[in-house]
This record gives sequence, structure tokens and C-alpha cells, in this order.
Amino acid sequence: MATSLKQSATLVIDDFQSMRTMLMGFLKSMGVASMDNAGTAKEALALLAARKYDIVICDYNLGHGQNGQQILEEAKYKNYIGYSTIWMMVTAEKTMDMFMGAAETKPDDYLLKPITESLLETRLNKLIEKKLSLEPIEKAVKAKDYIRAIALCDEQIKTRPTSTQELQRIKSDLLITIGDFPAAKAYFESILAVRSTPWAKTALGKVHFMSKDYFRAKELFQEVLDENKMYLEAADWLAKTLDALGDLKEAQLVLSNAMFLSPNATARQKSLADAAYKNGALDLAQSAYEKAIKLSEHSVHKSANTYAGLAKVLTAKDDPAEALKVLDRSRDEFRDDPEAALQTAVLEGMAYQKMGQPEKAVAALALAEELMRDQPGNVSATTAMDMANALLKLGQKNKACGLLESVVKNNHENAGIIHMVEAVFEDAGMGSEGDELIKKSAQEVIAINNQGVILANEGKFEEGIKLMRQALKNLPNNDLMIANLCGMMIGLMSRDGKDDRLIFEAREHLDRVRKINPGNKKYNVYVNILNKLASAPA
Repeated sequence: MATSLKQSATLVIDDFQSMRTMLMGFLKSMGVASMDNAGTAKEALALLAARKYDIVICDYNLGHGQNGQQILEEAKYKNYIGYSTIWMMVTAEKTMDMFMGAAETKPDDYLLKPITESLLETRLNKLIEKKLSLEPIEKAVKAKDYIRAIALCDEQIKTRPTSTQELQRIKSDLLITIGDFPAAKAYFESILAVRSTPWAKTALGKVHFMSKDYFRAKELFQEVLDENKMYLEAADWLAKTLDALGDLKEAQLVLSNAMFLSPNATARQKSLADAAYKNGALDLAQSAYEKAIKLSEHSVHKSANTYAGLAKVLTAKDDPAEALKVLDRSRDEFRDDPEAALQTAVLEGMAYQKMGQPEKAVAALALAEELMRDQPGNVSATTAMDMANALLKLGQKNKACGLLESVVKNNHENAGIIHMVEAVFEDAGMGSEGDELIKKSAQEVIAINNQGVILANEGKFEEGIKLMRQALKNLPNNDLMIANLCGMMIGLMSRDGKDDRLIFEAREHLDRVRKINPGNKKYNVYVNILNKLASAPA
């Protein structure tokens, strides 16, 4: 981060050349020497990927394609910008829809057109002063040295009281990231004891949610919304909590109310569609999926899952021909995505079943099986359950049960997925058989895991590692077992000294844990230990 406006590397994004020229003229007269500009989202993202900017001044409305909100969203998602980057959103629009949508991506400031040089300079200087302390924290986070990042937050809170709230929020995110829930809980409660703030209460709710104390989490998120209905992050988490509690209709209502207040939130629109589909509110689900597809057209949140959801709704509404059209679009949009190809084949099988064309259904599912064999360990639980459902309807019970057994073994602690497996069996009239399969599958995983833990406790790390590696050949998506394997590797190195090959393997496993379950409590603990081991002398 530059220490002054003159030293700041700055990017100006606007679709009008005259506006870019004017803003760069202002910056030049302020002494800014390092400037780039972009007239389209594509140009802007290419520049952001290639260079670290201290300041980004971005117009909200950029004509066709992505808007400023979506560029900011993608820049954050792809880590093109960090805590120390200043992002200023410029707009001539004053609509609530625009303001709410942009506000949810959290730019550092807004400027309403027309803009004056003096106003721009004043705002930028204030933001530079505010952001100065954040670069070392950003570097520590990028190095995944979260403990140091938290310590730096504490130092800066003492020395920079004007930036206290932003530093507190960064620290809160880091405490949740490393899974130190007792420390996070104590920290948020200490903040709330001084003053009730929506971000701290929402953060405390997240801690209770991740600790599976869903009733307390629900209370906290509801309190936030009662105090400030516009704080929609709390609405998202309240909906997740209600879903975890099995109150799907209330979750749908919460998301509907949030979408009314901020109709341009792509991810929330998809969540509403998913909730409506689970509730059997098919008309709302169809409308919500269609809106989510439209909203995500130029967004980083564009996903084959949204098209798949719409196809399932249309099939359920006895319109499989339209579902097949949606799947054709998905195949074209995501032609380089193997998971999307598998998902499409499975749902085509379901659509053909609905159309009374069993030969085409069998052919589609045969293709799906082939695609599934080509990507072991990369098949989502939802896709596997959809395929099992389709196979059961075709009378292919053994194949279906094999798939569902794999889903249970890879997700034996995930109550939501277990309930969905139960629903597949119930729908096929196999409730009792399903209960037995679920119970037996979970017990087998627990037995293997317990055996590994016993070996590790006895210091037999090599045997434990061998056991877990073998088990993971059949259970590639069980994040608990993958994390435990990493723990055994760390235990071995803590006793015998570091091993670069083991460190590399453990890091690869942890990347997989993060992909499967971002909330895994052991992930960041083990990342920090591995960082220390890697930096230790040989």
C-alpha cells in the first residue's frame, strides 16, 4: 500500500472515454503518476489480474456485460484485491436496487456524479490514511499465517483507533477462519458488551452456527434483523440456520423478504430457488432459478448448478421437454466443465424417464456412469443422489444403493445430506432398507477413523497414515478422514522432523478439505502448523 496519494498505483474503470480522461486529469493534478484505465470489464479484470493496484475508481454502470458491482465481486473472489486496496464506486444512479446490490459487495466508498476534484481528493486521502495499517495484515493472510495476522490486528487496534472497527471486523473473520470458536465467541461478546453492532452480533451467530448451536444462532440472526432489516448478511445466515433446523418454509420466507429488499443478489436468488424447490413451491422455484440465471450471466457466480436446478423443477412440473432445452443450454455454456457434463447427463436421464422414453433414459445414465468413472472423487453428493434416484426409477437398485452408500460414507457427519439420502430411499418406498444402509455405512467409517486415532495416540503414525491413505481410495470426499490423515502426518513430522514430501502431500490434502468443507475446524489449525514446520531448519 502506498503511503500517499501521489505514490498510489491507480486504476480507472469507466465505459466512457471522456469520463476516464476527466478522472485521470484530476488524479494527475493531485500528483498521481502511476495510472491505468479500462473501458470494459474484460480489460479491467485483465489489468487487476496482472498488477496490484492501491486504488480502483470504478463506474457502476459499464454498459453491456459486467457492471462495477460484478467486477468488484470477481476481483475479491479471485484475490486480485486485498484488505489494503481502496475500491471507490462511482455512479449516477440513485435507485435502492443499485445501492443495496453494490453495498453488499462492500466497496470502500461511493461517489455520486457529478464529481469534483476536491471531493475526490478529500475522500481518497481519508481512505489512504485508513488503509495504511492493513498491508502487513494482508501479506500475513496471503501467506496463510493467520496467527500473525490476528496479532497484527491487535497491534493496530491499539495504535490506530480511527481504524478500530475495520480491524475488529478483519480479526473477527480471521478467528472464524482458523476455527478458534471459543476465542471468537469471547471476542464478539466483549465487543457487544460495549455496544450492539450488527456485524459483531452476526459474527457471534456464525460461531454458534458453526458450533452446531442452531437455536442460539437463530436467536442472534433474528435479533440483528429486528434491529436492522437491511443487514442482509444476517438474513442469509438465518436462512441457513433454519434450513439446518429443518424449517424450510421459514427459510424460504426469510430469503424472499431479503430478495425484495435487494433484488440483484445472485447467490441469494439461487438460495431462494433451492429452498423453494425443497419445499415443493415449484412455481416460485422456477421463477427464482430463471432470475438467478439472468443475474449471473456476467457474474463470477454463474454456475451449471443453477441450470440443473431449473431443469429439475421443469421435470417435476411435467415439462421435461423444456427441461431438456435448459440442459442443452447448460451443456453449451459449461462445455469445458466435466462435473456439468455429468450433471447434465443425469438430469437428461430423469427428463427422458418423465417423457416415457426409458431407452433414452438408460442411454443418458450410461453416459453419466462413464463420466463418473472419469472423475473419481469429484462428483458432488447432489449429483450422485440425483443419479441414484434416476437409477431406482429404472429398477437398477444395486447401482443406486452403491452410489448412496458412497454418499453416506463421504458425508457421514453431514446431517443435511443424510436427510436427503433418507428422502431418496423414502421416495422409492425403501425407507427401512435405507435406514439400515445409512446406519451400517456410517458405522464402517467411524470404525476406520477410530482405528486411525488409536494408532496415532499410540505414536504409530506410519501405520495410521497407511490405514487412512487406503481408506481414502474409497472415500475421497470425507473431509474428516482427510483432515485426520493430515494430523497424523503432522504428528509424525513433529516427532521425527520435517519431511518436504509429507508437507507437500499434507498441503494438497488440506486444499481438498477446504474445497469439500470450507468450515472444517482443523483446516486452518493444520495450515498454520505446516507453515511452521516448513520454515523450520532441516
